[in-house]
Amino acid sequence: MNIIDRFYNWRAQRQVKKYFTGVRQSVNNRIDSGRQTRDRWVKQFAWYDGLIRRDHLRSKNIMDSLRLIRDINPDASLAIWNFLRLSNQGHELECLKPTGTNDKQGLDYLNSLASRVGKLYAGGTDQLINVLNLTGYTQGAIALEVELNEGLNDVVDFHAVDPSSLDFKKDKDTGEIELVQKQPDGTYKVLNQEQVFYFPIDPDIGDPYGRSPILPVLQIVFFQVEVLKDLKAVAHHQGHARFDISIMEEAILKNIPPSIAAQGETAVREFVMNYIKDIEAAFKGLKPDDNFIHPDSVKVEMAGGTNGKSMDVTKIIDVINQQVVSALKQLPILLGRNEGSTETHGTIQWQIYVAGIESIQRGTKRILEKAYNLALQIQGKQSRARVTFNKIRTTDRQAEATAEKTETETKIMQINQGWIDNNEAANDMVGHDAVGEPINNSVPATPPVGRSRRMQVKRAPKTRTDDEEDEYVKELDTPYASDLAVLTTRARDAFFSLLKDQRDQYIENVKVAPELPSRMLVSINSVRSITRDEKPEPDAEFEEWVKVNILKGQEEQMALWNDEGLDWIEQAAQIAGEATLVELESSIDFNTKDETLMRWLTNRANDSAELIQGTTDRDVIMALWDVVYDGKYSIDKCVEALQDSFTFSEGRATRIARTEVLNAGRAGQYHGDMQSGMVIGKEWKSAKQDRTRAGHRAADGQIVKFDGAFSVENGSGVKEELLFPGDHSLGATASNTVQCRCWYKRILQGEEDKLKG
Repeated sequence: MNIIDRFYNWRAQRQVKKYFTGVRQSVNNRIDSGRQTRDRWVKQFAWYDGLIRRDHLRSKNIMDSLRLIRDINPDASLAIWNFLRLSNQGHELECLKPTGTNDKQGLDYLNSLASRVGKLYAGGTDQLINVLNLTGYTQGAIALEVELNEGLNDVVDFHAVDPSSLDFKKDKDTGEIELVQKQPDGTYKVLNQEQVFYFPIDPDIGDPYGRSPILPVLQIVFFQVEVLKDLKAVAHHQGHARFDISIMEEAILKNIPPSIAAQGETAVREFVMNYIKDIEAAFKGLKPDDNFIHPDSVKVEMAGGTNGKSMDVTKIIDVINQQVVSALKQLPILLGRNEGSTETHGTIQWQIYVAGIESIQRGTKRILEKAYNLALQIQGKQSRARVTFNKIRTTDRQAEATAEKTETETKIMQINQGWIDNNEAANDMVGHDAVGEPINNSVPATPPVGRSRRMQVKRAPKTRTDDEEDEYVKELDTPYASDLAVLTTRARDAFFSLLKDQRDQYIENVKVAPELPSRMLVSINSVRSITRDEKPEPDAEFEEWVKVNILKGQEEQMALWNDEGLDWIEQAAQIAGEATLVELESSIDFNTKDETLMRWLTNRANDSAELIQGTTDRDVIMALWDVVYDGKYSIDKCVEALQDSFTFSEGRATRIARTEVLNAGRAGQYHGDMQSGMVIGKEWKSAKQDRTRAGHRAADGQIVKFDGAFSVENGSGVKEELLFPGDHSLGATASNTVQCRCWYKRILQGEEDKLKG
């Protein structure tokens, strides 16, 4: 740049600077410092130092009334129950460094703290969350105090505080809003807001106090009580038949003795009054089952009861019920009210209800994060805590899948039309560029209305690696074997990915784990010095060290296996169930939501998760034990042992995928046969291959009724019962179910003679 260019550039910069300086000065001339408006509770006196007035509807006696009603009123009690169950379905605690990366040491400290706070409620943070959510829902505010030890270097406890016991006042000198609490002597103590936190729910303008979401229930409950009292009186008067007794005056006058009549009017009046009193006394003395006789001067009829007209209180009760539902911020169905609604409207109502729960959860989240952050600060850490509540599902998984499928097909069409390219579509659908060019980007044909005849559609030629068929599963002698074989390869990839994630997590745990205690190494060395034929089992202390430092978070790992496994076995059961009804030429749709089927799949996923994770835990312990026992303990050796372990290999992922998909497929066939109502019996058919188990080979040809169980020997020669090959619901062990390719042949209606044979 020459000198002339630099001059013009300098002049232009000065002009721009001069322009913005003028703008700033112009703005400054039109604005003032400080606050211009005044809150409604601020008195117009310089000496003001009083409490910020709490609305009488948020006073302590009103909150106490709400506590009483929530515990004794059935609707309020159920609303509280529903809210607490939904609002506390678990949470995730994270500890993040200022850079945004995970602080493992900080998280370990927070986890240990979470397990010991809330001592009063004997449940750690989980129970404390219930208490905080409850005060938010009932009182419209959440308050918490962090108690520190005398050295101010550790947390003693987190204490939930009754929000109605806290007040606010404005300091006359500083103008700061202070959180205070009334003391027994009538004075107010200013609380340290670095340790005592208050979060209001839906505060009003200029009002630091929260508003109870269920406050309106007071009015409607009191009204409900009065209505019920009135109904009781109405029922008493209109609901019971009573005697209508008439005294026939003419008959009495005709029967007056002449001696009384001769004495004049006064004597006659006295006689009549005494006569009536005698009748009243006689009827009052009657017992419910007494027979009675009366003179013709008394007429007895019935009044009330079914002969009378009772008022219809249905509409009044309906109004009260609707008011209760609205006041408690509940959905009618959650309070046992059956009100008609379309599926769309019901979904929207549920989403709004969940949003209300999440708004209170946010208050608890912020309070807990402040408490945890204070705990980290006194530990000298700059990291921050993040609390995330588990999401409450607001949409149906099937509906989500259908919507995603439609969106995918729309993107494919847009690519075909030349409107967008493959990368644009990939970014919209999965958030990143496409990993390859589309091989077959035609939109699949829309299936006909009704059940998809999966098995009647000709399979497209294999063009993608995830369409690879597992040869082991393909050998299954069923019409749906090919589809299950494809599903198995996909499940294998998913399970292998999960195994690798586990391995990487355990390797990371090995790297940050504390050194093995010296006494443990000495003990292992002494055991190793003894000559023996086989390597001994790990001692209890070593196993515990591995569980605490390497295998921590087993419950979370099992949850991952449970969720992943359930997804794949649901698909396998649906494939086989649909194919079964197609093969039987049944006109009914396969019910994937059948309660018996869902229970089988859920139990299977849970049992498999426990078995898989249990095997993983044991294998990790043994792999590390081999390193330590051989006297080669080091982080590198432990990492190498885990990397080489079959536990985290593709081979194990294949075994898991085959077992789960095969067993779920046969469960789908079994329940499809059950839903058809056409199958009356079944015959065990073994694979008859070199790898077929001896017990399964022996069971070949075994015939039982459809609802009966096969009796099959396991690997130990013990007889076990199975409803179908691969079934575990009657207690069959893994040796009878893992990678089993046996199947059963149906015996249909009209083939009863086969059952006799």
